[in-house]
Amino acid sequence: MKDRRKVRAGLAAVAALCAVAAAPGRSLADGAAGARAYETRGTRISGADADSDAPSLAAGRPYVDSVGPGEKRYYGVTLDTKSAAYVSAVAAPRPGADVTSYRDGVKVTLESPDGGICGTAAPKIETNGVAYPLADYAARQIDSGPASCHEAGRYVVTVERQDGSPDPERWPVELRVMVEPPVKGGATGAAPEGSWSTPSPKPPDGTPWPRRGGRGFTDAPTLGSGVWKDEITPGETHFYRVPVDWGQRLTAAAELSADGKDQSTRLLDRALAMHAYNPARGLAKRGIPAAQDGESPRTQVATAPVAYGNRYANTGSTVRAMSFSGGYFLAVTVNPPQVAPHLNGSVPVVLRVRVAGSARGGPSYDKDPVEAGFGLTAADRKAAKHHPDAADDDRMASPGSGAGDSKTTALRVVGYAGIGTGTALVLGLGAWTLAARRRAAAQRYGAPPGW
Repeated sequence: MKDRRKVRAGLAAVAALCAVAAAPGRSLADGAAGARAYETRGTRISGADADSDAPSLAAGRPYVDSVGPGEKRYYGVTLDTKSAAYVSAVAAPRPGADVTSYRDGVKVTLESPDGGICGTAAPKIETNGVAYPLADYAARQIDSGPASCHEAGRYVVTVERQDGSPDPERWPVELRVMVEPPVKGGATGAAPEGSWSTPSPKPPDGTPWPRRGGRGFTDAPTLGSGVWKDEITPGETHFYRVPVDWGQRLTAAAELSADGKDQSTRLLDRALAMHAYNPARGLAKRGIPAAQDGESPRTQVATAPVAYGNRYANTGSTVRAMSFSGGYFLAVTVNPPQVAPHLNGSVPVVLRVRVAGSARGGPSYDKDPVEAGFGLTAADRKAAKHHPDAADDDRMASPGSGAGDSKTTALRVVGYAGIGTGTALVLGLGAWTLAARRRAAAQRYGAPPGW
C-alpha cells in the first residue's frame, strides 16, 4: 500500500510537470533563471565591416566586442616570421537563449596579408536549447600551412556568427591573441602514440573540497589532481584551470553530487556538459557521457599527453590542441532542464581531476613562454601536485564524496534540451514506476537488496 501511494504521488508529480511544460509562455529560458552569464573581460573594441578599417589587436591583451546574427567583424594583427600565433574568440550567448544545435555558432579565421587562410575554427552549439560559451582559436604555425602564412605583416582576423540564428540578441565576444616564442631546440617531437592510445587514467576518488568555479577563462581558479565540489545553477558554466606539463595528460570527470538538495529526484543522462581547452583557449576535448545505468549523470574527458610536435599531427584537432604546457581549462555546464519547477537554485557538482604522467623536458624557447601565456610557473607546479586528500584509484569513495549510492542518493530532474519534453517525461515516468514496482516486489517476495 505504501508503495502504491508512492506511485500515485509520482504520477501526480509527473502530471504537474506535464502541465508546466504545456503552459503558455514556458520556455527553456525559465530553466536557466538566475544563471550567471559568461563574464567577458578586456578592452572594449568595435570590429569593422571590412578589413580596410579593421582595428588592431595586440598580443597578450584581451578585447571585448559583440556580434549579431549573420554578422562578420574584422580585426587586424601584426605577426613576425618566427612565432606561432593563436587568435581565440569566446562567444557567449546568455543562459537560456534560444539556440539551435549545429546551426548556432561562430567562425574565427586568420588570413595572411595576401588573403591566404592560415587557420580557422567554427565552434557550434551541440544540443538544441542549451546555450553556453563557445570558444576556439585560429592558428598560424611556422612549419606548416600556406607559404604566405609564414610572412611578416598585418594579418586579418574575422569573427562571423552563423546566419539564420533564432536568437536575435547580440553575443558578447572575448578576443585574445597569443604569440608563442620561437624555439631554439629541445624536445619538439610529438607524444609517442602508445603513451595515450592505452586506456585513460581513472579520475580519483576521495572527499571533495569546495572550490567555486570562475565565470570565464580569466577568473578560473587553479586546481590540481583531486576531487572538488562546486554549486552550479542550471544554465550556468563554470571554468577551472589545471596546470599540465610536458608529457602529462589530463583526465577529468564531472558528476552530479550525491548530496543533492532534492534526494527524491534523479537527473536524466546528459544533464552535464564539459569541454577542455588548452592555454590558448583552443578546444582540446568534448566531454562524453560516462554514467552507467542507475548512476548519477556524469561526463568525462581524457586528453593526449602534451608534446610540442602534436601541432603537426594528422590524427585530429584534439591531439593538435595538446601542443604546449601551461594552464588548461575545464568548462562545466549544468544544462537547463526543459521543465524543472523544483530546481530553483544551484546543483551540487563534483569534479574529479587527474593530471597523469611524469613531467618531461620540452622545447627551449628564445623568450620566457610564461610572459606570453604559455608554460608553468612555480606556483602552478605547486598547485598541480596531487591533492593531499585525493585517494588512489582502488580506494572506495568516502561518505559524502559524491561518488553516489544509486539506492539512496540519486538526483532526478526531468528533461534535457536534446531530449524532447514528452519523451523525457515518459521515460522518466516509466523508469520511476518500474523502480517502485521492483522495490515492492523485492519486499513482498524477499528478493535480495539492490534487485
